[in-house]
Amino acid sequence: TVVAAQAANEMLNINGVKASFVVTEYNGKIYISARSAEDVNVQLIMERFGGGGHLNTAGAQLEDCTISEAKRIIKETVIEMIKEGDL
Repeated sequence: TVVAAQAANEMLNINGVKASFVVTEYNGKIYISARSAEDVNVQLIMERFGGGGHLNTAGAQLEDCTISEAKRIIKETVIEMIKEGDL
């Protein structure tokens, strides 16, 4: 999970990336490391999954979920939050 957090930080160095989400599996749980460099509040996104953090650094854990499902859920949640005006 430490490498995932580092990867999420590094992805913010890619031109045009406003937020990054790295999903990993460890001991039967899915871990999400979320980072943002601009005005995207990743804390609000991770709170939807029962997690938390800060404006630019946040995370969450999911159970009974695969990495593929977690990626889909994150995408759907971000799209929904944009439509609702929460992001």
